[in-house]
Amino acid sequence: MKIAKLLMLALLCPTLFFGQGETNNWYFGNGAGIQFNPDGSVTGLTDGQIDTIEGCATISDPLGNLLFYTDGITVYDRNHQVMENGRGLYGDPSSTQSALIVPRPGSPIIYYIFTVDTSVQQGDVDNGLNYSVVDISMNSGAGAITQKNIRLLGDCSEKITAVLRDCSDQSIWLITLADNNGGPNPFNTYHAFEISTTGVATTSIRSTFPDLAIQDARGNLKVSPDGTKIVSANGDFGLYSYDFDAATGQLSNQERISISAPHKVPYGVEFSPNGQFLYVHASNDLLEATGHFSNLLQYDMLSQNISASEVILDSRPLYRGGLQLADNGKIYRTISQNYFIGTSYLGVINNPNVKGVASNYQHNAISLNGRVSGQGLPPFIQSFFSKIDLILNPDGSTASTVSLCGNESLVLQTELIPGATYFWEKDGVPFENLTENILEIQSTDADDSGRYRLSITTTDPSECPIIGEATVTIEPIPEANNIELVQCDVDIQNSTDGLTVMDLKQVEQNPDVTYLYYETIADMENNTPIQNPQNYGNTNSFDQIIYYRVVNNLGCGNSGEIAIHVQPIVFNGPENTFYSCDEDATDNVLIGIFDLEEIKNTTYPDSEVSFYSSLEDVSLEKNELLNLYATESETVYVRLENANQCQDVLEISLMVNPTPLFSLEPSYLICTDNPSLTIDAPEGFDIYTFYKIVGSSEELISTTQQIEIFEIGQYALDVGYTYNQNGNTTVCESRFEFTVLPSNIAIIEDLLVADFSDNNTVQIEVSGDGDYEFSLDGENYQEPNFFENVPAGLSTVFVRDKNGCGISEELISVLGYPKFFTPNNDGYNDTWQLIGIDDRFQGDSFIAIYDRFGKQMAQIGADGTGWNGTYNGTMLPSSDYWFKVSMANGREFKGHFTLKDKNIDDLLVGKS
Repeated sequence: MKIAKLLMLALLCPTLFFGQGETNNWYFGNGAGIQFNPDGSVTGLTDGQIDTIEGCATISDPLGNLLFYTDGITVYDRNHQVMENGRGLYGDPSSTQSALIVPRPGSPIIYYIFTVDTSVQQGDVDNGLNYSVVDISMNSGAGAITQKNIRLLGDCSEKITAVLRDCSDQSIWLITLADNNGGPNPFNTYHAFEISTTGVATTSIRSTFPDLAIQDARGNLKVSPDGTKIVSANGDFGLYSYDFDAATGQLSNQERISISAPHKVPYGVEFSPNGQFLYVHASNDLLEATGHFSNLLQYDMLSQNISASEVILDSRPLYRGGLQLADNGKIYRTISQNYFIGTSYLGVINNPNVKGVASNYQHNAISLNGRVSGQGLPPFIQSFFSKIDLILNPDGSTASTVSLCGNESLVLQTELIPGATYFWEKDGVPFENLTENILEIQSTDADDSGRYRLSITTTDPSECPIIGEATVTIEPIPEANNIELVQCDVDIQNSTDGLTVMDLKQVEQNPDVTYLYYETIADMENNTPIQNPQNYGNTNSFDQIIYYRVVNNLGCGNSGEIAIHVQPIVFNGPENTFYSCDEDATDNVLIGIFDLEEIKNTTYPDSEVSFYSSLEDVSLEKNELLNLYATESETVYVRLENANQCQDVLEISLMVNPTPLFSLEPSYLICTDNPSLTIDAPEGFDIYTFYKIVGSSEELISTTQQIEIFEIGQYALDVGYTYNQNGNTTVCESRFEFTVLPSNIAIIEDLLVADFSDNNTVQIEVSGDGDYEFSLDGENYQEPNFFENVPAGLSTVFVRDKNGCGISEELISVLGYPKFFTPNNDGYNDTWQLIGIDDRFQGDSFIAIYDRFGKQMAQIGADGTGWNGTYNGTMLPSSDYWFKVSMANGREFKGHFTLKDKNIDDLLVGKS
């Protein structure tokens, strides 16, 4: 039997030392944390301040009270505040194991924080291996950093571990992988720094392996709890194991462990408490955000071929992650989606001392209460986890867990050491055991379940205390009372002969055990159970005894009798009829919803009631109808029970009445400037109810078939049929919702006229709630509000609401001018004047007329008949003349026209 080596601080009394509470609190990831309770259970913590992708470290006092924790750069005290001088340590949250905390041997107040740095980008200096000193007595126990970043190695890998050297001098080894001289990679040397009562040795014990050239700094380094083995995960450069001599600090017997499973890049590693099994978290090590896969592997370190002993415990799409042994003997695993995104759970290997899948890996086992883990968990001095087993198996092997049935005996034992002191605890509570090395409980019960711990202190002060643990689970023997089962005879062929089928499993009360049923005692003794207990037909009319046995998951059982009594049933047709309305009037099927819960409460208030659609279902109590049961008209069966014993079976009728089918227009229009809308609902219904809907409320506004509405908004009409059946009135209603929308006569807001052109245009701008169309003659309407090729002159624009709310109109002026005129007194075109201008439109305007040389020939107003073609009383010859219009609104326009008069032209020629 192995003798475990545990750290004993010289100034701590044995009671404190045996507390083993240094590893009780873990803080990691993004504010995540867990606490280990005395019974081995785990509680999620949410008060952590740490925010790290990978590395972290935590330490508690021997009684389990938190002292401080860090991500390798910032240190947080027990109050989750930054410790005095606690910033700027030379670790890195992106370093695999960025920090590890070691108490100074012989001192209850001094702790060392060892940090390993890494370089994550160009220009990021790698500060190697350093340590800082914490005096926990300062600041009323909150502590302070008294020395910071004392250099041990200029460069090293991202991995670090620690283990007890021996108990005689209480020293500890701090181990890392680096270059022989602490320079840049490749790494080929393991450096072991001794931490003793005098402090940290700055010169390391070196173990150099010339054939080793590690260029990937990532991955965990772990020592087995008994201090005899070391394993190093080196990312792309593989997985190596070594023998370790704790007396000298030397590593030897290097062996590469080959990973056969897919996803071969190792990252997290951990030993089982007994040191026999190695667990590895390996991945495909992608840099992308997706596409990650990883395996959880087990290797037997006692195997002649360690690589060949590989067992895959878990394989799934996950990113890489860390592994860490806890004081409860279980190994915990981080679960991440990718480098930056973790999850709110940890996985756990429940029985790491057991070979193969029986080690029982459980995924997403520990909830972090919404906080998120990264890729790392806090490392500790591995000797904290060195324990012996207290359970001796029949084959001579030992174990740390056992499950027993109630009343079975429990024996926990270890070797008897003369003169040694044996200190027993259960769930953290000490108790006296007079037999010292053997704890025996003759007849166990549920109170004996728990976590047992034995601490053995020998008479030789140079020997380490021995710690033994066992987790005990006592499964109570299931109860098996004699049971009476009253079953109604609802056999389809004959419901009065006392023979029927039934479900024997309805007597089962405990879902955590297995029930077996037997027709005779002989069948039970020969373990010949009834093959189909859910469809059992009794063989003796009316009364019969059968037997049952109940067995828990450990195979412990108990037995009892079931007294079957079959009660004859006489069916006389439906006892009651219940009515419902058709849910969908638009289809061709009448299907209604029946509230069976309401029927149960109002009609059968004193019974346990269940409803079924067939007698077979009644008999076997299967396919019970839902409380809100949708069906066509049918007969169903009511099973009445008292204390789960059948009292009677009745028939009831469910009848579905038609629901009205009707429709209205989905929307109606009302003229808001003269509101009145009459709606006539379809004829032929018994009930009419109009509602106005405002938000989530409804206002009843009419109970007549016709309604006059004066307001826009949302409305609904319910119409219904009234059925008077069996003295009850049933109303089946349908609803149609509609909207009353506004419309009104248009308001002409603007008239945009572009004139004095060959293509005069008019655009009519309106406002209002209506649907409008436009016209320039009051007869021909169009939907566009834009008109082209509008003749010059005065005209009226018309805007008509297509919903019938009226026509708006307005006079407009489109200005233009004649291109010629003929002043020959024939009554046609005898004068020249602007078109579309009068005393209503630009009446104060004036027009100046010029000849081709720019001489003004005439000036006329907008309100006259125009220019007659004369200058100073003399008729001017045919020619082109120019004009300039100056309007009252400041607008000006210039153009020209032609004076044509053949008679004048001839007269002028004759005079010449």
